[in-house]
Amino acid sequence: MPTIVADAGYATFVNVFQVQPEDQDTVVQTVIEINEEVAKAAPGFISASTHRSVDGTRVFNYLQWESKEHLAAVQRSEPFRERARRFAGMIEFTQYQCQIVYVGEREQGES
Repeated sequence: MPTIVADAGYATFVNVFQVQPEDQDTVVQTVIEINEEVAKAAPGFISASTHRSVDGTRVFNYLQWESKEHLAAVQRSEPFRERARRFAGMIEFTQYQCQIVYVGEREQGES
């Protein structure tokens, strides 16, 4: 389970996949497969959370790694590249490395 804290000592990434609604399920399943079969076994992996937009046009992958170099090594690996080829012609992709600056939570007892 991801732990989101300000000023964490790990690298945080948000991957945004722009998709056609008819391709969203395929992209979601491929992202999950990459996380489960490639990322989780890789050195430096901490967590991944995959989200889909309700309008069908975006998939978001929230990643936590020990460092950006760990993620880069996975992205260069053949198991990653083999699965990522399935995205050909389906996505526009943008990756953002983020810095967590604030985390707010409701107070105990609030509903």
